[in-house]
Amino acid sequence: MTETRPVAGRAVVDVSLGRTALALVAGWLVPGAGHAILGRVRRGALFFLLIMGSFGIGLAEEGRLALYSPREGFLTGLQLVANLGVGPADLFARMSVYGEAAYALPDPSDASHRPRIEKFRERQRSAVSAYGTAYLWSAGLMNLLLLMDVWDIAKRRKD
Repeated sequence: MTETRPVAGRAVVDVSLGRTALALVAGWLVPGAGHAILGRVRRGALFFLLIMGSFGIGLAEEGRLALYSPREGFLTGLQLVANLGVGPADLFARMSVYGEAAYALPDPSDASHRPRIEKFRERQRSAVSAYGTAYLWSAGLMNLLLLMDVWDIAKRRKD
């Protein structure tokens, strides 16, 4: 149930649990959309531009889209979380870069996945790959932080 209460000359609306959930899911699917659903459209548009701009720069600079490796499970798992934070844009980027929705390093003895391994190594050897990777991971981590911001706004912990 939503309830309106005046605070410092303006009305503050309590956000229902369903609307909060919608804002969180929308904010992950499209960065900034959660803020827009909660009435902060300009803020949401700015966040969309910042996150997608950072993600785009990362791709342009041949940033590495993390692939899970059982040998370094913890670290590559954290890298995947950073990449997945940006939402479905990560999936589309993987389809564009690797030609498939690749999230794990394949077995090197499997010849059918050799192009994915070579593409990963090629991007890693790029002179600007480290910068691109930092932009990619920053975009995902920023979006995850913005989801926490959406939660705080919905729970009225923040304006």
